[in-house]
Amino acid sequence: MRKITGLLLAVLMLTALFTGCASDEPSSAASDNSTADIVSQDSGESSTESSEDTALSGIVKTGGSTSVEKVMNALIFQFQADNGDVTVEYEPNGSGDGIKNTISGLYEIGHSSRELKTDGSEDGLDAVSYAIDGIAIVVNSGNGVEDLTTQQLADIYTGAVTNWSEVGGNDAAITVVTREEGSGTRDAFAEIIGLEAGGSNIVASASVADSTGAIQTQVSENPNAIGYMSFSDVDPAAVKTVKYEGVEISTDTLKDNTYLLKREFYLLVKTGAALTPPAQAFMDFVMSDAGQQVVADNSLLPIK
Repeated sequence: MRKITGLLLAVLMLTALFTGCASDEPSSAASDNSTADIVSQDSGESSTESSEDTALSGIVKTGGSTSVEKVMNALIFQFQADNGDVTVEYEPNGSGDGIKNTISGLYEIGHSSRELKTDGSEDGLDAVSYAIDGIAIVVNSGNGVEDLTTQQLADIYTGAVTNWSEVGGNDAAITVVTREEGSGTRDAFAEIIGLEAGGSNIVASASVADSTGAIQTQVSENPNAIGYMSFSDVDPAAVKTVKYEGVEISTDTLKDNTYLLKREFYLLVKTGAALTPPAQAFMDFVMSDAGQQVVADNSLLPIK
């Protein structure tokens, strides 16, 4: 009986000992760690699901101004590098087509290098300015003319002046090169130097180029040619820029507002229309610090 009682007592003591040890475990810490693990797992799953749900994909159709081609291709390249499942298509076919095709819905985003007309023909669009570009007056590298005034340019482009000797150059007939009707660069140039709307009074004998690159090519190949083009696209090895009203075109003179032959670049969208997520993301990127740095890297002035 004593042996049984002693054995029972030993069992009871061991039970009490193990119970005491168990009560000494940091139960609240264990509970906290367990909760933290669940939150972490939930967070990871939620993050993954959110990333998958918000991942951008699709095609954004855009088109218009050829003057924006260099900067727009750079912006698209960077945006697509950051968003591998999005393709931004850009058709460089002139501001007129960019405006028309955005109104019709062919383009979700249009490109224009001029302001929208206020005569009602281009209603229904919102224009978002994202860059300022200078319009460079370019001549052949061998041309000795260094500076032209507003009046001299107007006279050259309307045919009132036909020989370089009349504006300080050699005795040679001037070959006038202009952009096609509907070009944003043409419209802006005509407005600034005082031509009729759209450059309708540009001399009929002028050679017409359908892109900013074509202007540069024609001027580089003709010793007596003159043209105007986006400063951001000028290749100094191909053509020479001429001072306008005594001021050389440069990023600095555009910034300090001493070079006045300039215009803005615009993104166009239909008024009130909701953009697709990829299109909205592209618009946001262009206006972001990163997008505006791309603008600056391409010889343009950021708008922000």
